[in-house]
Amino acid sequence: MINEINWYAVFTGALSSFFLGGLWYSPLLFGKVWSREANRPSGEGHSGKVFGISFVFCLVAATAFAWLLGSRPEVNQAVLKGAVVGFAIVAASFGVNYQFANRGFLLWVIDGGYHAAQFMVFGIILGFWH
Repeated sequence: MINEINWYAVFTGALSSFFLGGLWYSPLLFGKVWSREANRPSGEGHSGKVFGISFVFCLVAATAFAWLLGSRPEVNQAVLKGAVVGFAIVAASFGVNYQFANRGFLLWVIDGGYHAAQFMVFGIILGFWH
């Protein structure tokens, strides 16, 4: 089944995570609130290492999701499964960690929402790109 993975779609999905994250965590959407809730100075940048390692994790996530979907998923099912994985698995798992780390509900909503959107975008890309 690994042979049936569309590696171009996986790479595009991983890349889409960066575009989505850039918008999601920008001042246009949730950047200011996230910075406040995470106790990070607004506008504080990250090193290239952070982006490189993050891209590897995005590739792992997109590859695993492509494998779960199979070789020719229907778009609506791929997006629905992306919502389930993003909300019910990733965001819920974050919720457990956030409780023990004493992080706020709003921070969880922003971070969990990003990952839910990330997997739904993976679903769109993998569903359309056969």
